[in-house]
Amino acid sequence: MPTAHRGTAPRPRTRRRDASADPINPATGQVDLARPVDGVGSDTTQDLNNGLAAVATNGAGQLVVGSWDATGSATIQTRTGGATFARPNGSGNGVNALKAAKTSGQWQGVTLSPSDLSFARSSSAPSTPAPSGAYSYIPLAVDAVTYASATAGVPNGLTKADLTAIYSASNGANVALSNGQTYTIGLETNANADIVPFLPQTGSGTRSFFIGQLGLTEATLGSAVAWTYSGGSVQEHDGSAIAAVSGSIVPFSIAQHIAQGKSAVLSNLYGVDVLDRRHGAVLHTVTNGGSAISPTNPDGTLNTAFPIARPVFTVVQYAEIATNANLAAAFVSADGAVYAATSDSGSYTIEDFGFGSLINRATEVNGVTINGTLYRAGDAESLRTN
Repeated sequence: MPTAHRGTAPRPRTRRRDASADPINPATGQVDLARPVDGVGSDTTQDLNNGLAAVATNGAGQLVVGSWDATGSATIQTRTGGATFARPNGSGNGVNALKAAKTSGQWQGVTLSPSDLSFARSSSAPSTPAPSGAYSYIPLAVDAVTYASATAGVPNGLTKADLTAIYSASNGANVALSNGQTYTIGLETNANADIVPFLPQTGSGTRSFFIGQLGLTEATLGSAVAWTYSGGSVQEHDGSAIAAVSGSIVPFSIAQHIAQGKSAVLSNLYGVDVLDRRHGAVLHTVTNGGSAISPTNPDGTLNTAFPIARPVFTVVQYAEIATNANLAAAFVSADGAVYAATSDSGSYTIEDFGFGSLINRATEVNGVTINGTLYRAGDAESLRTN
């Protein structure tokens, strides 16, 4: 059984059991406006961060993390007396809101204060790294992304090159794929389309990561690609669009798919409401080196060797690490409270929510190499940006 985290007092064992999302005070059952550090942003890691918010403590045994979902009420207030502002949806919006707070700037027309936000959740790395940048992208865990569908007829085992061809195709184009078949790629409104490619909403970290992995940019996406459908916007890791549109595909976080499939278990362990938004979404294998690679291991956990793997991050203002002891205690260095957080039953929170640990649990070696780059839990120095 995992041991308690070094340097932290035992956390309170009385916790809410009514499932919730935004941070809740376990003593009152109400939204908690007194967490030492608050964050917003990525849909991908919101459930994991909600789990961490339920168990990760500082040296005084106080719950330290306040994580606010990407969707929900239109506005949020993170602290008593703080600003009430539009809820940031997605990695990019979360980072932008954090930067607005740290510069006493405006987010969606509301002036934020530095104490309104302390971190942002991001499922993608910064587009323009800077060695001495003002913000640190601290690796939190390992995720992977594959394409998902909810209707029969979508081919399994496509290669990344196949996905590039699909997501760069013009509406109505006929594209030959590696399985020897030719498919018409098109929009929802194209009755002839065999495959309808969707992406999550603008500002999504999964969107930017996925198209980057395919060697594409926003400018080189094909006219067959859409991020809205007849039911509205395509939200990250939500199968509503692909359930509604025959032949459609969308990138889907494997960790999110795992967590959504065990929502009842996570509610019992953490008192966290993980909404099952799969709507029949099925994760597909991806062929790499001639072999079809499964997104999950036989035991249902994330396959960290999946060819479209990625780190996910906690973004903080670099200068604040030295002045905010709670921020540093939660996220910085391998001793950060979030990396060894566990449920009451002793299972690790990061793995419970479908992600892979950057710290080898057997050897305690910190670091996982993904696409040739070593990412270490709690590393606030290696990946910075302005």
